[in-house]
Amino acid sequence: MTASVYHLQLHLDGQQFISFKSTQTINSIVNNPMIRKTMLTEFFVMNRENKDAKKLNLLYKEFSKYFVWSKQYKMWTRRKQGAFIGRIVTCHPIEGERYYLRLLLMNIRGPKSYQHLLTVNGVCCTTFREAAEKRGLLQCDNNLVDCMLEAVRYQIPYSLRRLFATLLVYCNPANPKELWNQFEDSISEDFKILPNLNSKQIRHMALNHINDILHSMGRDINEFTLTPERILASSAAREAQDSHFERNIIVREEDLLLETKLNDDQRKAYDIILDRIFKNKCGAFFIDGPEGTGKTFLYRALLATIRSKGFVALATTTFGVAASILPGG
Repeated sequence: MTASVYHLQLHLDGQQFISFKSTQTINSIVNNPMIRKTMLTEFFVMNRENKDAKKLNLLYKEFSKYFVWSKQYKMWTRRKQGAFIGRIVTCHPIEGERYYLRLLLMNIRGPKSYQHLLTVNGVCCTTFREAAEKRGLLQCDNNLVDCMLEAVRYQIPYSLRRLFATLLVYCNPANPKELWNQFEDSISEDFKILPNLNSKQIRHMALNHINDILHSMGRDINEFTLTPERILASSAAREAQDSHFERNIIVREEDLLLETKLNDDQRKAYDIILDRIFKNKCGAFFIDGPEGTGKTFLYRALLATIRSKGFVALATTTFGVAASILPGG
């Protein structure tokens, strides 16, 4: 007998997804206390009010072994039978506070609220990251500091900025802001010799260059909260990154042959759309038809022809699965 898996909801305070009927009014939705209840919020409630939950003192991921969630009534009740394994939904470190909330839930037993998770030794932290750090749940950055210290001895500032960006992306430092503060002077040293620049301008020049490097890796400096100010990528960096990807999509030979296999309706749409594109005219087209009538076939033919002529063609869809079946989607 195999155990079923419970996918346990994960959200920050007040940021849970809600569902409602199209016939409901905004007031009825907002004033309905049931709509705010989730697996996580009621997990906190159980730890505050339920004798069994208090006694068991469980981690969030263990809760579904002993309690069952009712979607209809949005409440946990004591499990009588069945084997279930709890899995907190996955979360990437770049999601920030949500990631650190998950880390705390994975390690703290019987939390009674979000504030409980934020509290360490009687002091309420301002962020989940701070709470995780004070609890010793984050790896220290000593190895990254040593790496930067060694590089400072022999690398020029330009190389240091590249190294710093690489550490941010691939080494996931526990405290990137502290790492930046420690090495800001060395990282921005070459900008200091430029005339008529104050310390703030020098800092922004260094951060902007690091951001351009991060964009080439598919990341953004604002994910790491190095400074309170938002750093914008240069237009040249954004254009270079996007253009490089789009212009290097390989057009397969079999896709180039698709246009020879179009039926009459597909051919009509194909010709009209390409006429607009190659004459540099604006246009919006809606292709409709039942499943299996060749819409994706037409899209592939259009993408292949447009890209083979040196144009950039973006293939986007509402759902990722749909985009994945299109070249470069």
